[in-house]
Amino acid sequence: MSSYISRHEPSEEMMTAETTAAHREPAPEPAKAEAPPAKKKRRRRRGAFIWRWDAPSWGVSLMVHAAVLAALALMAVGAQVDEVLGSIDASMVDTSLSEERADELVKILADPAEERSELAVGDPTSTLSAGGTPTATPAIRSTTTEVSETKSLAGLIDVAVAPPSALTLPSLAVLNRDLAGGNKISGDPGRETAEIGEALDQIAREILRHLANSRVTVLWMFDESGSMKDDQRTIRDKFDRVASELKLRVPADRREAGDLEHAIIGFGKTIHFEAVPPRADAEQIRQAIDALPVDQSGEEQTMQAIVEAISRYGRAVAKDRKILLVLVTDESGDDGSLVEQARLALVNRGVTAYVLGRQAMFGYDRVYLRYVDPVTKDVYWPPIRRGPEAPGLELLQWDGLWTERHDEQPSGLAPYELARLAYETGGIYFLLPNEEELRNRPRGEKAFAVATLKEYLPDYGPRAEYASRVAQSELRRTMSDIIQLTDKDFGFRRHFPVAPPELAKAITEELPKVDVQLRALFEFEKRLRALEPARDTEASRRWQANYDLMLGQIVAFQVKAYEYRACLAEMVALANQGRLVPKNPPIPGERRTDWVIDHSGKRKAPPAETDKKYAEARRLLELVCERHPETPWADLARTTLDRGLGCDWNEWSVHPDYDERAKLVPNF
Repeated sequence: MSSYISRHEPSEEMMTAETTAAHREPAPEPAKAEAPPAKKKRRRRRGAFIWRWDAPSWGVSLMVHAAVLAALALMAVGAQVDEVLGSIDASMVDTSLSEERADELVKILADPAEERSELAVGDPTSTLSAGGTPTATPAIRSTTTEVSETKSLAGLIDVAVAPPSALTLPSLAVLNRDLAGGNKISGDPGRETAEIGEALDQIAREILRHLANSRVTVLWMFDESGSMKDDQRTIRDKFDRVASELKLRVPADRREAGDLEHAIIGFGKTIHFEAVPPRADAEQIRQAIDALPVDQSGEEQTMQAIVEAISRYGRAVAKDRKILLVLVTDESGDDGSLVEQARLALVNRGVTAYVLGRQAMFGYDRVYLRYVDPVTKDVYWPPIRRGPEAPGLELLQWDGLWTERHDEQPSGLAPYELARLAYETGGIYFLLPNEEELRNRPRGEKAFAVATLKEYLPDYGPRAEYASRVAQSELRRTMSDIIQLTDKDFGFRRHFPVAPPELAKAITEELPKVDVQLRALFEFEKRLRALEPARDTEASRRWQANYDLMLGQIVAFQVKAYEYRACLAEMVALANQGRLVPKNPPIPGERRTDWVIDHSGKRKAPPAETDKKYAEARRLLELVCERHPETPWADLARTTLDRGLGCDWNEWSVHPDYDERAKLVPNF
């Protein structure tokens, strides 16, 4: 019988190391009668954990079910991961298409040349400029690889690429992004292009890229001014290149389904639609281009036409259809104040704008085209609007002699309004070469390398923000004030009558104006010299160049004022001597003859009055060429030097009805 029967078991609180040790040894057995067996109690060691609750059966069941549910959840997560990876992979290629078509789309999307600029454009409903806080010289990158007539368009598209790996694929949001502007990717505001065919090749490539993600409607908008007929014919003749390339690259089933269609739109003072509804047949498109009339108004309401075109065709925009706008014009348009309305119309509909146009005039809003009167053979120079390249005027608006600029200086950049639309929509402005005869530019038009001009790019943000930045800078504000003073009624008279009495009267009236303008030029120089430290701390390379050229011209034009006054004095002296006689005197009803004063290298003013100014003007203009080589600033500084800082009088003869017949000159 166990010794535990007759002994009292101590409580847990009274147990000690000694009593625990005693329990381990059997006690002497007492001499008593046997007693009935008692229930055995288990002893515990001191400090052992006590489990005081026995779990019921429902608790066990709960834990088992929880474990089962957890296992099922893990299985579901694994399936979702597989599904996401599958959907990402499918987003690259529409699996509903044929295997050949799917492979083509992968090649287009994976083409390294499709890399876009990382500059993001702001919210389409905002007036903020691209990329958040605007800079004076935004970093612009070319959006796509150039394509010329000597390069195969198909060869550039059919680039063999390895299939994408699911482990390296970006998110669905990135893959579904519209690379051409729908996702607010900034475009190329100035792409050098050798000729129209090269631009059309690139546009065909852009169309193919957009077709990879959606159906496409292309709006071809043509400026209907008389100066555009040659460009229209060239595009019509070369449209076969676009049509044949697209026919080759777009499957027949997609063409038959209307996945790619075109509309032809003409505009001038008003807008009209030649191809309604849009169509896919290339021959019909050529016929529509031929049917474009010539607008005789001389007005190009470009921005209004864009707004109306998008309003009309915007209904075609759906989840699977993209609108591309191809604008063909040689002008910047007469309604540039509506550029923000046009921008909103494009961006809100996700339309990408491409422009085939010419260089803007440098710091000027007009270029003059040569026209010969078919009857009198007299030459006229009607203006068209083509510029400036910046949101505001940044250069002097007269050339030191006449009341307007006659330098015909190209900027190497697109007109501001059209460049802004291409930039904000992710499109391209194609800079076509100018084949026109430029007035007073013996060296002809010069093309400037875009790589060189990247430090001198204008501000492509809204005009309101541009004006605010100008107002906040003393340097820019002062220069802007001087420009405004030279914009109107600044400069000298060019034409003078040959009859001595009328000549004497005209010169007498002109001389006081020369003195007033000369004093103004001295004041301009004084204000600019005081701002030289601000010029050195100016962050914008463009505005530094603006300052350098303006200061050099101001000093050069002081010399010009001295020389102009001396030229008038010489004419008076010769007339008094009877020696100022034209070789072709006026004949009533047959010929009109004037004296005109032109730029010249001849020096007529006393050297003692002008030597120092001559030297300083040359130094400052040469400094512009040194600081800003191969730019429009250097080119215009060189033009100012080459045409001479002096003046001379010349003879000018035309038909007596010259002024009346000027009303018959067509509006370009």
